[in-house]
Amino acid sequence: MRPLRPVSQLRDIRHKVLPAMTSGADTGEVLVKASALAIASVLFTLPYFHYLTFVVLDGAPLPEGLDARNLLRTQLFLLFIVCLLSAMVGFSFSRRFKLPGFGNLKRFVQSLPLLFVLAAIMTALSYFFFDRYFFQVAPISYPGNSLYLMSIPFKGAFTEEIILRLCLVTLGVGLLHSKGGGVVLVSIVAPFFTIKYFHFLGMEVGLNYLFVVQLILSFAANLLLGYLFVTHGLLHSMALKFMLGMKYFLVSWAMG
Repeated sequence: MRPLRPVSQLRDIRHKVLPAMTSGADTGEVLVKASALAIASVLFTLPYFHYLTFVVLDGAPLPEGLDARNLLRTQLFLLFIVCLLSAMVGFSFSRRFKLPGFGNLKRFVQSLPLLFVLAAIMTALSYFFFDRYFFQVAPISYPGNSLYLMSIPFKGAFTEEIILRLCLVTLGVGLLHSKGGGVVLVSIVAPFFTIKYFHFLGMEVGLNYLFVVQLILSFAANLLLGYLFVTHGLLHSMALKFMLGMKYFLVSWAMG
């Protein structure tokens, strides 16, 4: 018997192995949906990355041979790859781990009033306990330009939810064999990205008020977003994350 050729092996993996691993996920459909989300994420995040590169990093030394425009292109390319792979993971394994995927559109529309209420409460808490103080030490985190401000809610809804919820929570659910366990795991890990952001701004990280409060608020937000994702679907978590991102308009208006 002749051995399978590489092309035949790849075809065999696509048509037999992958569907078995993902409980029948259609690889073509997964690729289309993942590509669409990744492209949307890049387009919506472009203004924010532009702000980080040309405003926040203005005058900062860059590696030799790398200018700001090349840095921006590299960031966007890497973002596309990360979001594409993240979405592929999420859509591929959602059926196997009994997750709702995008969720039900009718149920999503009916839930909008509740999401508005949740967003209003969380925004008020964030402003009262964190943002009004953080603005004083890092006003650059709250862009004054309307285009940059508009991009932040979209960046959160697409980029962050694709990576944190669609990918990492899905993997956490599969790893721990528990929806609640996956949500809690990501809720514990995600707040520590705050450390990287504080370092990016040149701020010292320690057990100070701002850092501790940010960890607590971030944990609570990720817990709620994760719960919405595993029980209702990605549309719910994306919508709430978008509404939470609108706080930057509030803070810039109130503190500016």
